[in-house]
Amino acid sequence: MKLIERNGATLSLHMHAGQLQAYDSVKRFIFIIAGTQSGKTSFLPIWLDEEIRRRGTGDYLAVTSTYDLLKMKFMPELLNYFTNLLSLDGWQYSASERTIHRQDKPRIFTRIICRSADAEGGLESASAKAALFDECGQDSVKVNAWEAILRRLSLSQGRVLASTTPYNLGWLKTQIFDKWRNGDSDIQVVQFKSIMNPSFPIEEYERAKRTLPVWKFEMFYNGNFSRPAGMIYEDFSQLHIVSAFDIPAKWPRYLGVDFGAVHTAKIWIAQ
Repeated sequence: MKLIERNGATLSLHMHAGQLQAYDSVKRFIFIIAGTQSGKTSFLPIWLDEEIRRRGTGDYLAVTSTYDLLKMKFMPELLNYFTNLLSLDGWQYSASERTIHRQDKPRIFTRIICRSADAEGGLESASAKAALFDECGQDSVKVNAWEAILRRLSLSQGRVLASTTPYNLGWLKTQIFDKWRNGDSDIQVVQFKSIMNPSFPIEEYERAKRTLPVWKFEMFYNGNFSRPAGMIYEDFSQLHIVSAFDIPAKWPRYLGVDFGAVHTAKIWIAQ
């Protein structure tokens, strides 16, 4: 069954449990961190449509990691939803401006401004009411892009729906996932496996599970952060960090120094 079916002027949505959890969330920052081909990108326009209906006329952002992904994947999903399925609502596409827009009143427009995170300058200057951020966890996406989106939403305190497969343990892990796990009231993380998508073949899921390293399978098919085997300090986690305290004077101290020409390092140890 397709996610979206059209019967005349009526759209029927068939969201799976993971998509529905994100759709129902009232948090300001919603992050879908899920397996590959699990129905992330195709769901994003549905959420944005609902947000536009709720917030009304104005500018909205639709951002993905690179310009290539914008052209090949994200933009086709946006165009299919807004200019095809919602064509009766008057949505049009301007290729020169990379915007999807409609005229609500004379000289008053609603715009979806489509941009890529690899051109950070394109994220500046607009004041938006909500934003989509697709493939936000890719290696090429830096925290600067996330901060730029937040600045564009600051006046309206706009909401964000972001989606990605986990690719690394960078800012998405430390600034979003860990804060959510520690109880940040603004963040909702929704995780689900590739096979949550009813169209994803179970045989392909089992093949990947059988042939891939455990850490890679967990990240790319189950949407879980994991460390590659053999990574330096691969077993280190937040559980190994304790609150600061005054070290007793009687504890012996040790000093280690590595006089590397590039990566000079020093460590103090108290036992």
